[in-house]
Amino acid sequence: MSENPMFLRQRLRDRLKKGREAAGLTQQQVADAFGWSPSKVIRIENGKIGVSVTDAMALVSRYGIEASDGSDLIELARKARQPSWYAPYKEVMSPELEAYIAYEESASIVRNYERNVMPGLLQTEEYARALLRALQDELDDAATRQLELRVELRMQRQKALAVNEAEFFFILDESVLRRVVGSDAVMRQQYETLLRVNEQPNVTVLYVPFAEGVYPLFRTPYQIFEFATENDDLVAYLEGPGGEALLNERAAVSGNRKEPADYLDAFWDVEKTRAKPITREVLFGSAEAAAS
Repeated sequence: MSENPMFLRQRLRDRLKKGREAAGLTQQQVADAFGWSPSKVIRIENGKIGVSVTDAMALVSRYGIEASDGSDLIELARKARQPSWYAPYKEVMSPELEAYIAYEESASIVRNYERNVMPGLLQTEEYARALLRALQDELDDAATRQLELRVELRMQRQKALAVNEAEFFFILDESVLRRVVGSDAVMRQQYETLLRVNEQPNVTVLYVPFAEGVYPLFRTPYQIFEFATENDDLVAYLEGPGGEALLNERAAVSGNRKEPADYLDAFWDVEKTRAKPITREVLFGSAEAAAS
């Protein structure tokens, strides 16, 4: 599992909150014990501010956390303060994308459903550049620089696929395969890359044919992240016209919004009953596949 600083900060604050609750202390009592403002404890536990190693040591002692667990927490605080590899790309990253990347490289299983375009982890550089350029309203010097940063960030993210401890499952609506992004040449290269990546032992790429019609949650692209440790929640990331959203199992769900487990159930359903293997014939047609 990758030691992504943002993911480690989340794990640290969750474990510190559990430690405080296990000690039977309120946030106010902790603040009073250290002469802190109550807002500092609140911000530590909701992730608004980081936790210094010194503060982590003080909290471990105050909560009466056992030596071995306390040492783990202090080491977690130390690692969580290291800069992330994607720090140079912060100007083109939303907070949701930063969290997404932290989950993506820290999860033991990543499931990704896409209905419109190729998933970022599977895109070639040419496909990514053509896609992002088509989505730009204008391309002055500043916009061009940011576009190239986004392409570079996307290519750097793909290193996660080489971590064989992690498994990646992709389900693509057939529209992803048929929509031309850039040019026919760009698409041919993208198809070849898709087939090559699908040969990796930790990667599975499937698609849902148009003939399958409507299927569960087909209208919204989503990703699901599972983690190796039982203390870490299942997380879902959604993309829609209104923006991005991150959901986890412990977050309060309002209205008709679904939980991460609902997206996992839908993914499994589609994977087992609707999705088909990606093959050369599917991508290039039977005549060209036979010729190759």
